Amino acid sequence: MRRSLAKAQSRLNTASISPHDTSGFDVAVALFSAVRQVSDEVLHAHEGKVGEISGILGAALGLDVEEVTALIQAASLHDIGKFAIPAKILGKTGPLTPEELLEIQRHPVNGAQILINAGYGPDDAAVQAARHHHEKFDGSGYPDGLSGTEIPLAARITAVADVYDALRALRPYKKPIDHKTALKIILEGDDRTRPEHFDPEILAALLAQQALVQAVWEEPTTATARPSRRQN
Repeated sequence: MRRSLAKAQSRLNTASISPHDTSGFDVAVALFSAVRQVSDEVLHAHEGKVGEISGILGAALGLDVEEVTALIQAASLHDIGKFAIPAKILGKTGPLTPEELLEIQRHPVNGAQILINAGYGPDDAAVQAARHHHEKFDGSGYPDGLSGTEIPLAARITAVADVYDALRALRPYKKPIDHKTALKIILEGDDRTRPEHFDPEILAALLAQQALVQAVWEEPTTATARPSRRQN
């Protein structure tokens, strides 16, 4: 498996790929798949669920088929930058130290650079979702402190899907919660998140499509049910 990781990384570093060619997506997926298997990353298919939910939200917002397809691919790669984070940090059950939090907060920038190295352009949806999915609509996010529609649409959609999945899933540091509770937290807020962190139109789409989102998230997976890694 480590040979697979090295091979994928080598391909990624040397690739010359059109950002509109699906081969770029394949290279990035090959790297991420190898990394996940080496590091025991996200066995409940977090990235796939975020991709599917993002597609549902994108379609509800009026994106066409091509745009939805690109969005699903982009959202499915949003956490690719986490391959560089030590497993002991991602799987930590207790509070993060300031240094560990800073390490995790580097993953959006790292992920965007990985995808650029794979041949995606800076304005491609995959790069934008990777770099900006932790930006917040009110400007309080990272890494660039963008606000409102300064945040690319792919990232604004991915952010909602990402938080929904993070709330529902079992983590080393939290129990899973049900759909109704997750929706209430996103729409009303708690000590983890606030509704002003998200684009109101995307929240409206989530509410309108909640039955489909719930069904997709609760669809059985072939992966073994185990705690997935830290989402920050």
